Amino acid sequence: MFGVYRFILAVNVVIYHVLDVASIGPYAVYSFFVLSGFLMTMIMNESYGYSLDGFKRYALNRFLRLYPVYWCLLLIGICIILLIGNDVSGVFHAKMILPNDFASAIANVTMIYPAFEPVTYPVRISPATWALSIEILFYVLIGLGISRARMITSIWLFASICWVGGNMLQTGSFSTGYGNVLQAALPFSLGAWVYHYRKWVASVVYKIGVPLIVCLYIGNIVIVVLSQVLIADKAWFVSLIGSWVNLGLSTLMTVLLFEQGSRFFSKKVDRVLGDLSYPIYLFHWSGAALASWLITEDMSKGALVFTLGLLITVIISVLVNIYVNESVERIRARIRQG
Repeated sequence: MFGVYRFILAVNVVIYHVLDVASIGPYAVYSFFVLSGFLMTMIMNESYGYSLDGFKRYALNRFLRLYPVYWCLLLIGICIILLIGNDVSGVFHAKMILPNDFASAIANVTMIYPAFEPVTYPVRISPATWALSIEILFYVLIGLGISRARMITSIWLFASICWVGGNMLQTGSFSTGYGNVLQAALPFSLGAWVYHYRKWVASVVYKIGVPLIVCLYIGNIVIVVLSQVLIADKAWFVSLIGSWVNLGLSTLMTVLLFEQGSRFFSKKVDRVLGDLSYPIYLFHWSGAALASWLITEDMSKGALVFTLGLLITVIISVLVNIYVNESVERIRARIRQG
């Protein structure tokens, strides 16, 4: 039962980008990465298995989950850029421009940006897709068995911790990192590790208590946001500590929702909101750019742009889910059944 959780994380990313609310976007992306590490490891172990046939079905299912919806939204995003103008969309987001060469066109079609830090790739029609570039890499690695068993997953997690720790010593920055492939290995490996040790982690969740974990998770985000207003000169430090706290609490939240999510939300609500999370994440920059073009003179952001942009994004997401995703989901269900 992760649908509502994914929807909230997607909306947090929108708030971060369009309202410039500090930190909550990177926090949400790392929460997504933890969740993906957990879920991909679970479905490989419990649904597909590590045979060649299992990997093929897993890869096809992932492809269908990601690309049909993305390609539909990509076309709409291109239409929006053509409507408002390439230069105008570039004012709203410097990288939200049309490709001017074959390599960047292929990168945008595939969501595979050839850069150690995909977030720096200069042409992204859907700017948030840099994170999908990282997701796809770890989908493949997990499918190939990097989290197949407890031992290899623990080695992966240990190596990720060593990399992040070494990077801290080298740079003098104690950040969890953001935007590059190797730093992202930490949340993915943590999510995969938690799958194998979920019973032990669940016992920790029960000892701490579900209400307290939820309050701590929300409270960490609130504290970081408020620090930008109340103690702006020290907000960077609060955000730094908060990023590590968020990583740990995202782990507990993943297990909490896996064990008890059905207590809080109906399956229908969870499925509907979960299905909206992916297109909202993909399309929100395009929706906000169109909103800003319609109601402002200088492509600025703000509350009104956020509200109208989110409305446009949700409407487009609902339509894409009805006319594209529902058909694709029927195919994916057959693939899962073998």
